Amino acid sequence: MIIREAARIVLLNEQNRLLLFKMEDRLIKSEENPDGRPVWFTAGGGLEEGETFAAAAKRELWEETGLVNVDWGPFIWIREVDLEFKGVPTRFVEHYRLAYAKGVNIRLDHLTAEEQLGYLTHHWWSVDELKQTEELVFPKRLGELLEPILNGNIPTAPIKIK
Repeated sequence: MIIREAARIVLLNEQNRLLLFKMEDRLIKSEENPDGRPVWFTAGGGLEEGETFAAAAKRELWEETGLVNVDWGPFIWIREVDLEFKGVPTRFVEHYRLAYAKGVNIRLDHLTAEEQLGYLTHHWWSVDELKQTEELVFPKRLGELLEPILNGNIPTAPIKIK
């Protein structure tokens, strides 16, 4: 099994809504999504050679949203999940960093070719929407995980999540 480290961004707007992308990703197979349904997840992606998680978060956010005018918070969560990526068993080690958007003009013109193929839409979700949705959202229970953050309970060190 190979390890793929990734930086993910918990990006909140001024209304405390979380930006998620809906993607159809045929490169990833998992027990949680055996039929390959479209999935909602945060901005972010794999680290490049020699890159830190903080640098990867900034790069990925710019590539996927065009946003640079954000206030960066701490890394709040770590998630490890075993998936099949491009046909290879892969352990994803995802570090989630909190960030606050000062504008919500999302630009998609820097998406990679793979991302462009899978991109369906994006949406700024409220906690209530996340808790009530029937859609497939990763990480699981994202609304429950996000609620304490919005109430000011920001972890001093990243918390392991599923």
